[in-house]
Amino acid sequence: MTIARRAEARPTLDALEFFDAATAAFARAGARVGVREHDLDVAGTRVRLRFAGSALEGRLLPALAHVRAAGIEGADVALTVSCFDSATTAVRMPPPPWSRADHGPKGEIVGFNDDRIRTVFEPGVDVLNLYDEQRRAAVYWVAAPDVVPWWESSFPFRTILHWWAVPTSLQPLHAGCVGRHGRGVLVAGESGAGKSTTTLAALEAGLDYAGDDYVLVDTEACTAYSLYSTAKLATDNLERFPALVPLVANADRLDREKAMVFLHDHRPEHLAAELRLTSIVVPRVTGRPASRLEPTSPAAALRALAPTTSFHLPGYGREVFAKLTRLVRALPCHRLDAGTDLEELAAVLATLTTP
Repeated sequence: MTIARRAEARPTLDALEFFDAATAAFARAGARVGVREHDLDVAGTRVRLRFAGSALEGRLLPALAHVRAAGIEGADVALTVSCFDSATTAVRMPPPPWSRADHGPKGEIVGFNDDRIRTVFEPGVDVLNLYDEQRRAAVYWVAAPDVVPWWESSFPFRTILHWWAVPTSLQPLHAGCVGRHGRGVLVAGESGAGKSTTTLAALEAGLDYAGDDYVLVDTEACTAYSLYSTAKLATDNLERFPALVPLVANADRLDREKAMVFLHDHRPEHLAAELRLTSIVVPRVTGRPASRLEPTSPAAALRALAPTTSFHLPGYGREVFAKLTRLVRALPCHRLDAGTDLEELAAVLATLTTP
């Protein structure tokens, strides 16, 4: 499950010092309010989340409830993420040793990103992500719990998981995945292409669900792992799924947020920890009742997967492209004309999971 690493560059002294200072700040916060640990089973490996206090747990844990570690007792911890906020712990993050002019695309800090240390702080979002590849350790910080944006609650730690996965064949993908009998279909496409509609139609038809927006894929083994149990829908699309309406967790904020349903609480029997991929589907909304599948090229599947994944996840674009190229070449690719009859849409998709 590994790929060749790039030649390791020597990290800047400032980057290492700042990471260590942030780690020390978390330790002070934990000493004040206590440290709460939660282990996750991510693709069969143990990821440990350490929270200073409980204030951020409600913002970051609901989407991950279904991957709380239960079956990998004693396994080595592959990644540790230390999370704290300043408002509830009374511990400030050390002043950053960079200026506003050093903020690059996607919040990457110029001079603080290399093959060991990764640093992202996007003004306007105000979430700090730090990662030390050598120690497989990360720090996640916000000034206050209410700073965490709603979308971050739907896919927490995706940036850190992306960095952690770089030297492996694993890759978080901006895609959905549904299936049955252990076999799955990867549903790719940019926002508005019908990705969530397709995956949720399959869910409501009784298929298994690994995700509708982000999944973790082993691009060598062609296997998708569920990361988040969050189902997300634009408000104007919610009425097509009346059974989900009473399950929406943020019903009082739909004027400014997508509807979020944490399926671990409401559809746990349909959550699949992993699905062996049989194909990649690229949906497009037609407005017609009927749905149909047609073969498409690996290049078309790559265009549906790579740009949006790379746009959302900072750094390592070359590595992401190489992984996705390998994936689309290994699997049959289809275009799905997604019709308005959701039952038929799910039935057409299910044909791709038949042995």
